[in-house]
Amino acid sequence: DAAVPAASILMQGVVSAVVCGLVRGEIPPFAYALVALSTSAALVAIPLLGELSRLLLADETGDWVRAQPVRGIELHLARTAHLLIALGVLSLGALVPAALLAQGFDATARVQLVLHGLGQSLALAAALLAVQSLLRGRAQALLVVVQTALFLGVLVGASIGLRLVPQMRAWDSATSLDNALLFPPAWFAATFSSGELPRALALAAPLAIALALALLVAVPAPEARRFQRGTPLLERLLGPLRRLAARTWVRGRERASFEWLFEALPREREFVLRTYPLLAVPAAFLWISASGESPAAKQGWLALLLFIPGAYVPLLAAHVPGSDSHRARWILDTAPIDEAEVRNGAIKALTVRFLVPFYALLILIGCLLGGAGLMLRLAVPALVAAVLVLRLTWRRCVTLPPLSIAPDSILVSQDWIGLLATAAGALSLVAVLASRVVTGPLQALAFAALALAVERAFDRRARAGLSPR
Repeated sequence: DAAVPAASILMQGVVSAVVCGLVRGEIPPFAYALVALSTSAALVAIPLLGELSRLLLADETGDWVRAQPVRGIELHLARTAHLLIALGVLSLGALVPAALLAQGFDATARVQLVLHGLGQSLALAAALLAVQSLLRGRAQALLVVVQTALFLGVLVGASIGLRLVPQMRAWDSATSLDNALLFPPAWFAATFSSGELPRALALAAPLAIALALALLVAVPAPEARRFQRGTPLLERLLGPLRRLAARTWVRGRERASFEWLFEALPREREFVLRTYPLLAVPAAFLWISASGESPAAKQGWLALLLFIPGAYVPLLAAHVPGSDSHRARWILDTAPIDEAEVRNGAIKALTVRFLVPFYALLILIGCLLGGAGLMLRLAVPALVAAVLVLRLTWRRCVTLPPLSIAPDSILVSQDWIGLLATAAGALSLVAVLASRVVTGPLQALAFAALALAVERAFDRRARAGLSPR
């Protein structure tokens, strides 16, 4: 029982209409098609790497389906048809507004723009399927890197793309771009060029579509990643910290959810693919901003580098209820553990397993940018600030028990925008003040002690609210 993704289609339509509406009439047909197809590619690739990535994997009901009187090729073709339908519906959300807003396009050109956009989406899906089939279970780390780069590309492109509009007025052909063959949307927009095209550019789009169809038909879908034996390297490195936290910070029956989520969450493919890029995006943006600043201004940017990502922590927590094994929720529902015990253990598991290594990466970035002293002074308070944001926003952002629903059923409420903006504003203020006040080791120790005392007070308050047994 599949439902039409109305929210996703509406979001794509709004973004596409805004971008295309800003450039229509200002640039020639090729440049307009390039903008429209680039926007469509980004809007389709992001969900294909995230919530729609399951369409590229073998169905988990495969054993039941294979027991039916059907051949393997029929199952594969049915899955491919399902993928094509979903891709078409998703892509039309961005392509139809772009075609309707195109100025100077006749009916044939508008239809052609939509068809080329659908072909581009097909090529994207085939490329991602080929990567996953080639790497199988080892593709998760690569997909995280690709999705993070895609997120950054979309955001950076949105921020600087409109500045190129004056230059785009001269882009009347794919030959106007120096590296058109390295930019796939230019292949599919090349049809709208004026003048004759080089043979490579003229054939790039048809060959990409033909290769995509061949891959989708010939390449089997990779199996969904199963639990693998062995301990990941990061988990082994965090082992001493995990044991220390279990003895000194995690209390009583919080230990159950702490140990459970420490082990389970990194093995949830959807959790990793959806949350890692969210944390990486602000860090990358701040790195870009800080790299070109003067030494004095850089101190403020580096402080923001440590504190601002804490505002994204509620989005990390919001994905904790999602799990491929959500049907085992009865184990949690019948466990003799209070909701507050589960919540406090989950917060501490997220802190040790995800926030500690993430902040270690931020410190490394800050040191590479020449702010090692500032990083050491503010690292502990910044981490504690993220934990406090996690505590203060948990009940509003996490409304269901951990690992209790399907990942596709997670809803991120738009009402959280004000909450996240408030957290970002407060953390920015703390970061700026800390960069100016905490200038020596004594101030750093006092600031860290104050932050830890506040966290301990919140932790004791949370434990005091547990119902007695």
